[in-house]
Amino acid sequence: MKVMCDTNDGFVISEKDLELRGSGEFFGTKQHGLPEFKVANLFEDRNMLQGIQSLAIKTLEEDPNLEQEKNTKLKQIVDIKFEEKIQM
Repeated sequence: MKVMCDTNDGFVISEKDLELRGSGEFFGTKQHGLPEFKVANLFEDRNMLQGIQSLAIKTLEEDPNLEQEKNTKLKQIVDIKFEEKIQM
């Protein structure tokens, strides 16, 4: 309540809400609960996750089909993890 009295900036309010209640379901309707992520906390690890996102974007811009030798292991992991979702 203090944050809502101190500001009307929706971003500040939503950050505090995320900090207090967690991220809830990524796909679903719950507004609270344990997040699906098992290796990171969306609020506490935000800077690290933004760095990872930038690296992922750069990787896909340079090698969209993950065909370069340096991305072989990553492609194997993606194929196994998302096998059912990426079948054409």
